Amino acid sequence: MTKTALLADIGGTNVRFALSGPIDAPLQCIKTMLCADFEHLIDAVRQYLGFIAEQHASMPSLFCLAVAAPVQADFIKLTNNHWRFSRRELSQVLAMPVRVLNDFEAQGWCLLHADQLPVRWLQKPAVTDARPDQWPKALRTIAGPGTGFGASSLSIGGEVISAEPGHAAFAPVNNDEMALLRQLWQWFPRVTVEHLISGPGIANIYCALSTLAGQSIKPGAAPNAAEIVEMADRHAIAQQTLQYFSSIMGGICGDMALTKGSRGGFVLSGNLIHKLGKHFDEHAFVRRFTDKGNFSDWCRAIPLACLLDEFPGLTGCAVYAHRSHNTLTT
Repeated sequence: MTKTALLADIGGTNVRFALSGPIDAPLQCIKTMLCADFEHLIDAVRQYLGFIAEQHASMPSLFCLAVAAPVQADFIKLTNNHWRFSRRELSQVLAMPVRVLNDFEAQGWCLLHADQLPVRWLQKPAVTDARPDQWPKALRTIAGPGTGFGASSLSIGGEVISAEPGHAAFAPVNNDEMALLRQLWQWFPRVTVEHLISGPGIANIYCALSTLAGQSIKPGAAPNAAEIVEMADRHAIAQQTLQYFSSIMGGICGDMALTKGSRGGFVLSGNLIHKLGKHFDEHAFVRRFTDKGNFSDWCRAIPLACLLDEFPGLTGCAVYAHRSHNTLTT
């Protein structure tokens, strides 16, 4: 009998729930709720369990959730909302094992079945007689911007390796980016990747470019990312901001592929990419991803794609839950 897992992906604003059964079956009973509507995580879980009871769905025997927070300790403190919980206490209340993953750690588990992922190719895998149009068997990496910039990799042995690339220092590669960095230094003592490559990072780039153009705007006073995207068709600095964003992100992702050895593929994830629409400059991204001097050909051989899965955190939790069910212990 196939066991059912309760899945959750918790962000700063929303929590998304779903049920997972067989590994090759689609997610069931997907429901999004506002975190602000519930004082505690358990309150949202109970409401969802009531919802699936009304749907006559199978009750779960395992809870696997992805959170944007450190997950090493028993007590979990969400980074961008008010929820706090003990995984031990949550397990006792729900009477089922609880598995907690970092948000991008969860997405890393998607890469275990990369050939089944819905993607838009930016750089397709090499075609061979043995494996036409498929991901090579080598380390794979998934990364993407949101409130911050996250990533994880899947080793050839099936181990997910988490990382915090958003907190690495930003390194400019030309005079224009050096000028951008100098301006950002006026506001941030240490300029990191996610000071540029994130939703708030788009606003930071806009502030810096505006200030360099003689229109002084400080972070906190600028339009947000969504407003900058809306302005881009009629506002030169907004358009320039998104071009910088696309290009710099390509360079950073290419550097990550080099340092991690991501010959098995690189996947770009995150709803922010989809929200940019036509203003995400794919050509600029790929150009900077592969512009690596003597290793440019090395990077051109890496399969490179945008993930089209609307719920990658839930999908990754489903893969992990399936593996956990096979070795279930409380």
